[in-house]
Order: sequence, then structure tokens, then C-alpha cells
Amino acid sequence: MIRDFSLSAGLRRLRGAVCVIALVAAAGGAHAADIHITAEFKPDINDPNKREFVNTTPWSGVCNGTHLQACINNNWWSIDTKVRGTKQGIRTNDYGRDSFFIGMPEPRTVTVTSDDGLHTFDLGVKIIGAALRLVDQDGDGPTEPASTGNARNCSRALSNTNANNRSVMRLWLRQDGGDGVLECSLHWLNTNNYAISEFDFTYKLTTPAPLAMRSGIYTGMTTYRVGGTGEGADFDLGNGVVLDDNIVNVHFRLDVQHAFQLDLPPGSDRAVLAPKGGWTQWSDHGIVPKALERELPFSLSSSGQFSVSLECQYPLPDGRCAIRNVTETADDAPLDIRLTLPGFRDAASGVDAVGLPLTTTMAPPVLTADAFIIRRPSQLHFAVNGDAVKAMLDHPGSHYRGEVTVIFDADP
Repeated sequence: MIRDFSLSAGLRRLRGAVCVIALVAAAGGAHAADIHITAEFKPDINDPNKREFVNTTPWSGVCNGTHLQACINNNWWSIDTKVRGTKQGIRTNDYGRDSFFIGMPEPRTVTVTSDDGLHTFDLGVKIIGAALRLVDQDGDGPTEPASTGNARNCSRALSNTNANNRSVMRLWLRQDGGDGVLECSLHWLNTNNYAISEFDFTYKLTTPAPLAMRSGIYTGMTTYRVGGTGEGADFDLGNGVVLDDNIVNVHFRLDVQHAFQLDLPPGSDRAVLAPKGGWTQWSDHGIVPKALERELPFSLSSSGQFSVSLECQYPLPDGRCAIRNVTETADDAPLDIRLTLPGFRDAASGVDAVGLPLTTTMAPPVLTADAFIIRRPSQLHFAVNGDAVKAMLDHPGSHYRGEVTVIFDADP
């Protein structure tokens, strides 16, 4: 007679949690302007090669309007610093500080910290260009106040040349790629007072690797000082400058939403344990099987880290789950449960997740991968081994049952 040993195995999934990176901080003091830069990492199971942040900052400054498409095509991101003031322009052909002049800062690194304060990452911020809009306050200057010739040390990317409105707007890109302090300038064509109606900078972010970051909110901030000659400003606008605001607090908000998906085949809520090859050796020859087992297949997709833990209907002191004889009184039979996730590894030890034992007493392992893994075939293996099998066979006709819950937590 073939004995019926069954295991009800429940798999519970915690769907992929949202991971948000936000870089936010309090404003500086008086005379400070606050601006916000946002980006998003939201992987797509149908596009696993998408592994970078996407800039989601609302358009402002020189790119917002006529030049929007040109900025999109060239991956330029400008933002209005909200700095306003005046500039005394003096007719000159020496590219000096009396001219249309902008000094730009070197790159810097901002530390961003998770909302729980446990994790930090480095964010690189590089100023690759700047734009200045000046309007003739007296209204008696040339229609094109600054030279239309070549700029010194920079490439002019966008401008309002021939606007004929006695204003000048230039977006300059650094020819050195953004490394080190750099001064850009043009000649003035006339001596006059000009209102600074807009001052923008163009930037590039070097973001942390999102696949290595846990779900959560990360915050940080950096501050730039804007000023004139001799003020030690990060952005130097030369001589004759008076500003309403001279400090720019830059807040970065980086929003990461990791993908997580667990796909289970029909019937995965029940696993019937049996010897490999069936019961023939026992029923015909009385040979006790070495194990009663069942492998439960499933597929998993994940772009971030996740943990795996275990809950048992009948827990044993050693952390294993058990199945119980529901027909007559007998000892519980211990289950050995192992998890195999090809391509994943334990984040702490680096050990591949192959035959990873699961118990209720172990710290839930946090699993990670070097890539966005899509629908990877995986297995849960359940087994009663050795002497426990023989003990079960001493109760012919009995039924052993138990519930096991395997929890995949996408927000470990």
C-alpha cells in the first residue's frame, strides 16, 4: 500500500516596493534661493537594459521654451537659479570682467543619506555650462549688446542673437568638459546698465548605481554662491554686479522604483512529498526511501535587493518547519527547505543562492544580483530526510500535513 504524505506549501509575495531617492535639505539663511533637481530610476521588465536614472526636473531657464527641443536632443539640462540683480556693462574688447563674463565652479560630490539614516551614497554634480540673460535697463543700447563673435574658453550653444530687443542671452558649454574652475566671456558692444533677469546653469549628474541601492528616500544638498569680483563666489559674474540673492541651495530628488515580480505556476499552493522514482521500491521490496521530497518551480524578476524568510505552522526548535500526522499520534517530521535562485547571491557573504537553506531562526538573507534579472527559473525544494522517513513509515495509512510560508520582501 502506498502511503500518502502531503505538504501544503504556501508562497506569499510582498510585491516590489518603491525605492525613492530624494536629496533635500533646509535652506541656507537670508538672501538664499532654493532650486530642486529630480531624477527617477524605474526599471521595466520588458526593457532590462534600462539601468540609469532619468532626469525628471521640470524645465526652466534657457531650455524652457524656444530651445527645448535642442536641449532634449543634446541631453542638456538647464535650471533657473532664481538669482536676480544688475550688471554694469562697459564697452571692452579684452574679454575681461567688465564684459559678458561668467566663472564656473569645479565638480563636487554630494553625500546622500537614506531616510532611515543607515545608508549613504555619493552623487557627483558637474556644472557643464551657464546662461545669463541681461536686459538693457536704459533702453538706449544696441539691439544686440554683446558680441556675436566667439566666446573665450567656452562654446556658445544657444542664444537670442538678432532678437533686436536690447537683451542678450547665452548658454555656454565648457570646452574642458566641466573639470576645474573656468571663466567664459564675450566682448561688450556698449556701456550700459543691464538687469539680470535670469541666471541658469547646465549640469550633469553622476548618480549611484541604482541596482545596488535599497528602497527608500535619500537626502542631501549642496550650496553655490553667486557674486562678483572679489567675493569668492562659485559662479563669478565679474565687475559691476549687484544681486538680490547670492546663495543657491540645490536640492536633489532622485526617485527609484525597483521592479519585483514572482510568478508561480498553477497548483503551487500544494506540494505532495514522495520518493524519487515513486513508491515501488518500498511497496514491492520494503526498501525505505532516503527522502520524501518535492521541488516547486517558479520564476522571479528583480532589479533590487530583497530578503527571504520563513514561517511555519509547526515550527521546530532548530528553526525547521515540520509536517504533522493528522491521522494518529506521532512525532512531527522535520522538513529541510532549500531555495535556489540562479544569478542571485547573498549580499552579506557573496555566496550564490543555490540550495540556500531556510529556517525560522536564521537572519533573513538579503539577496542581490549584478543585473536586472528577468523571469529567472528558480526552485524551492522540500524534503523529509533520513531517519524521519523511517519514523513516518511506522504509521501506515497516516496523512502528514503542514503549512509553510516563504516570504519574499522587496523592501528588506
